[in-house]
Parts: sequence; C-alpha cells; structure tokens
Amino acid sequence: MTVTIEAVHGPEYAREIKDLFLAHDRPEFPDFFDRTYPPAFANGATSWLGRDADGRLVMHIACLPRRYRFAGSEVVAGLLANLIVAPAYRSFFPGLALVNRLVRDSQARGLIDFLYADPNEGSRTLVRGTRFVRVGTLRRYVLPVRDRRRYVDLGLRLFHGLVRAANGAPRRGKVVSHPAAGFAADTFGVPPERSPRLAPYHDRALYLSRLKDYPAEQDWWLTWDGNGTARSPRAAVLVRGPDASGLAALHALRGAPGVALASFLPGLIAELRRRGCERLQVTTVAESALGRALRRGGFVPRNDTAPLVALPLTPLGEECVRSVKDWEITDLDCDR
Repeated sequence: MTVTIEAVHGPEYAREIKDLFLAHDRPEFPDFFDRTYPPAFANGATSWLGRDADGRLVMHIACLPRRYRFAGSEVVAGLLANLIVAPAYRSFFPGLALVNRLVRDSQARGLIDFLYADPNEGSRTLVRGTRFVRVGTLRRYVLPVRDRRRYVDLGLRLFHGLVRAANGAPRRGKVVSHPAAGFAADTFGVPPERSPRLAPYHDRALYLSRLKDYPAEQDWWLTWDGNGTARSPRAAVLVRGPDASGLAALHALRGAPGVALASFLPGLIAELRRRGCERLQVTTVAESALGRALRRGGFVPRNDTAPLVALPLTPLGEECVRSVKDWEITDLDCDR
C-alpha cells in the first residue's frame, strides 16, 4: 500500500487530524489538541502526516520539543506523541516509514539533542524496528496516606514513622499549601543551573496542556522553605486532588540541588491527610534517583508501566540518554 508522508504545521490541519482520532475511538483528543498544539507548534513542534493514494489521512505522529537542563547545559529533547495509524495500514512497514521520516527530518534540522517516547502497546513494535533503544521503565508509584478504618490508619501512621526513621530525621522547614490559581508557578519553571539532574523546564502552557482545566479547584502547590523563609522556598510540588475516591496525583517536583524528597515528605503527607487523601500516585523513571527516593519514601511500585525509549541525535543527547539515572521527569513530561 502506497503512503505519502509529509511534515506539516499541525494546527493548519486541525480538522483532518482530529477526525482521524475521532474515527478511531479517541473522543478526548480534540480537546487535548486545542490545549496543546497551538503553543507547542509556536515553539517548534512538527506533525508528520501519512496519506493513502487517494489523499486521505491515515497516519499521524507529532514531535513536541521539550527543554531540559542537564549538568549546566541546555538540552532540547523531542517527545514523540499522538501516533495513530488507520487499521488498514497497521502492518509493520507503513508505521515504520512514518517514524523513520520523523527521525531523518529531526536529524537534518539539527535542533534536537535526543528523541524519546513512552510508546503504548500498539506502537512498541514500530519503535523496536527503529534505532530507538530502551533506556528505562516508566512506572506508577502509590503512597498509602490514610484510611477510614481506624486500625488501618493507625498502621499507616506507624508505617510513615518507620519510613521517616529509616530516612533519618527530616530537615527543618515549613511547608505551605497554595491554590494553583493564585500560585506563581513560573518561579519553579526554570531548573537550577548547577543541578546534575536532567530537569525539565515547565511553564503554564505545559500545565494547561497536560492537566485539563488547570488551574482547577483541586489543583494545589505545596512549598518547603528549608528552614529559610517562606518568600524563598527551596522546593515545590504540584498535586491534583484528591478526587471522590481519595486518590491524588503528584504531577511535578521542583527543587534546588541537594533537596531530598525525605526533607518535605512528612509535611506533604500531613497536608494530604488534612485534605482527606487516601493515596498519592506519581509516575517517573523506575531506574532514576527519583524512583529510588520514592521507594525509600514508602511509595509502592505498581504494575502500571511503559518502556522509555530514546535516540540520541547529538553528543550531548547521547550523554543524556546514557544518564537515565539522572532523569527527573513525571507524566507531565511524557505522552501518557
């Protein structure tokens, strides 16, 4: 089957792309497109379209630029997103041609240091047929926070106390919660200059695109001052929830170098309990330092996983791909 592939400015083909997703049981996509694509394409994103012999759109994939800082260097990564292939073209080669075209064009432009993706089951075969290599595993972690049954809740309090003891006495400092609607999140948008981590830049456009209706009533930030002053907090986390089931989600962790999760986790747990949260979930790279810190903090690894694959395009990108232990990302920085 003949497929013609072209690189385009996605928003100019909004109706066609949305219709392709709607035709394949993705009713949530048009709203996501409207939130995400205009700012992403204003910052250099690209869509690749595959058309059949009659000119009908049958394939789509996008590459969304993501800015990072790594060991003092500025890094541009390309997140592969929104891959969809019509059923008649889901044999191996049409989709492979689409991904390979994205890779060739990205290399030719010379603007991206590495490409990465967290492919779902349907697209993993395609990625395996390219030069992408698996560098890690995205895993969901869940922290039990409280329970309505008194005896179980008492056990959880004991569990949290044992975790604190195992991590050593937390550093002093004050935690303060802030409604997201009134919080200056841009203060934590830029990674620290001297951080050894692969830390992403965050801005309001990212929060708006990845969290529907942000800042919603259930969105809030918690800051930790590190025994300094409330005007100059050293760490902040973005939480959504809890929902009616008692589940909250931690979507962003922003902190100065040397700030450990254990430093402010007791204060975060206390605030979550006050809000009626029973479980807190977060997704990150299992092999990373953050993944290890979550496990030490009492977060339980769940079976909800996805492979993390990457392809370096520059020497700096190759260094980043080799250092997955230093990646400090959450679901906000992925295509989950």
